[in-house]
Amino acid sequence: MILENWLYNGLIGIQTQNCPPLTKDISCDCLVIGGGFSGLHAALRLIESGKQVVLVEKTICGGSSSGKSGGFLTPQTENDIWIIEKNHGKENGKIIFDIPQKGVDMIVSIAKKYSFKCDLRKQDSMYLAIKEGDIEELKVEAEVRKKAGLPYKLYNKKNLASIHPSKSYFSGMKFSGSYGINSLTYCQELKNLLIKKGVKIYEGTEVNKIFKNIALTHRGNIKAKNILVCIDKMKTEFDEEISKKYYHVQSFLAVSEPLTKEEKKKIFPKEELMCWDSNDLYLHYRIVEDDRIMLGGQSYLTIFSPNYSYSPKVINNIIAEFKDRFPFLKNLNFTHFWPGLLDVTKDLNPIADYHPRNKSIQYTLGCAGLPWAAFCGDYIARRVVDPKTEDLSGFLGINRKFFISDNLQKYLGKILSFSISNLRSLY
Repeated sequence: MILENWLYNGLIGIQTQNCPPLTKDISCDCLVIGGGFSGLHAALRLIESGKQVVLVEKTICGGSSSGKSGGFLTPQTENDIWIIEKNHGKENGKIIFDIPQKGVDMIVSIAKKYSFKCDLRKQDSMYLAIKEGDIEELKVEAEVRKKAGLPYKLYNKKNLASIHPSKSYFSGMKFSGSYGINSLTYCQELKNLLIKKGVKIYEGTEVNKIFKNIALTHRGNIKAKNILVCIDKMKTEFDEEISKKYYHVQSFLAVSEPLTKEEKKKIFPKEELMCWDSNDLYLHYRIVEDDRIMLGGQSYLTIFSPNYSYSPKVINNIIAEFKDRFPFLKNLNFTHFWPGLLDVTKDLNPIADYHPRNKSIQYTLGCAGLPWAAFCGDYIARRVVDPKTEDLSGFLGINRKFFISDNLQKYLGKILSFSISNLRSLY
């Protein structure tokens, strides 16, 4: 098993345009900083609204968190719907859990409309009870979905075996509206589309700081009327105040060798599913190109680590647990693994809002999931285009209240503040 992002193999099948670094001072109507799902969808909304758009990315488009993702396009959030309603109320809860569905619809619509080569595949979501005590939790979630008019189907242990046999699961809840995708090739395909539409893109160009309405880079500066910051793992030097607002959790992904037809049929007898379990640090997996298994998970030892962990120990434990659930895959080899740092806020809802003192600058930060990222990028772009855009600052605001305030965070430290707050959001 090699330390390498397997998703890069998908780039072999598409022609990506060369976007050299910025080498001079320029100006524009709208500057988008960051070429992941947030930044690319923000740029698309802006250019289609007649704006002059420049996008800069420090590596290649999709080269950071977006292009290391497992490609789950699911309307499910990190919080179950019943927890969202408990924390925000029924009416506000519906607004929140509608957001990732809108993000899924946006991504799928674009991929289909422009025939992107991104391994887009329909895969219903399957939420699995890994402990007998979690059966009731799935029933509560199902009841909330029923009242909200959302699709779902509950499976007991016996019925579950007909669509996803495993010795480990006690029940499952399946729902539609989800897809799998190669997130890196999607980013590169969207980059190509943006160039055709007139967006000027500079890869290999890192913005070090924003001074008033000027973005400073190593070889040239960009002056813009509107600046949309769509980056992850923000350095303190970029903006000390804003960088305190979000942190990250570390996850690991691995990809197997291709399954045989018999192995694939045995794990998914009727249809491909994207699966995750009810553990706090859940395993998640789905079928990807060439009938491989993409498997992901986390470890308590590394989840809030400030730096990437490249040791294969964590992913080897995850693989061993997965094989224990599916003994008939005991001889399956995993060929690639890689770590990722997923940005989160203290309540697990992203930030998509104006700078507290400069409304010509907006941020989208802490998007835990590709659908959230796509929606938030599009949302802050719509706020540039249309002043009447809905105000979601009550849920996505940069200065909304958290369980642990910024002042208390000064004493507890960033890692402890976010770990405590994330656990509270989940429960």
